[in-house]
Amino acid sequence: AGDCVIMDVICKLGLQDKIKIIFIDTFFLFEETTAFMREVEQYYGIKAHWYQCADCADAEEFYDKYGEDYWMTDLEDYDKKCKVEPLQRAMKEANTDAWINGRRRDHGYERATLPVWEGNKINPLAHWTFEECWNYLRKYKVPYHPLHDVGFSSLGDVQSTKKVPHEKWFTYAGERSGRFEGMKAKDGSSKTECGIHSFDANAK
Repeated sequence: AGDCVIMDVICKLGLQDKIKIIFIDTFFLFEETTAFMREVEQYYGIKAHWYQCADCADAEEFYDKYGEDYWMTDLEDYDKKCKVEPLQRAMKEANTDAWINGRRRDHGYERATLPVWEGNKINPLAHWTFEECWNYLRKYKVPYHPLHDVGFSSLGDVQSTKKVPHEKWFTYAGERSGRFEGMKAKDGSSKTECGIHSFDANAK
């Protein structure tokens, strides 16, 4: 929902030609996610820059090369191949050292002190709540991901996204409570962050 708020504000301000919109296809997204991105492009009259794993032309090639459950084999390398490297490449090609994302403090304790300006990351919604994001979407009739309507409060890869009871959506950390359930990082700790927020996107 937060990303939809940011996208709407960018376009309302007429900045869509100055701020490049990046979409990273991990090959493990919900089909509805890629379809929704196409709808967003059409709605705002923009063309996002789509990125994916550098050495695979499409999902079928990725599955042939690494397997359909590669994230189970090496979660950290999966994040690097399918999220981190594509983002690094996007930033390099855009010739920028900063990127805007929708993380907020109410996502949970890992983000509880999140600043608006965080090195190379800009978090414009850091002090917003999930409810405020939805108030904005409703007030301005902004298009939002269709899977929200069937119980998904936060959307990521299919394997790391579960539905969340609606009564939990607007509680502290409730939005992301369906993400990364039971998944472990390489050091054995519980995974709580998307790969692109676990590595320095400017690392060479």
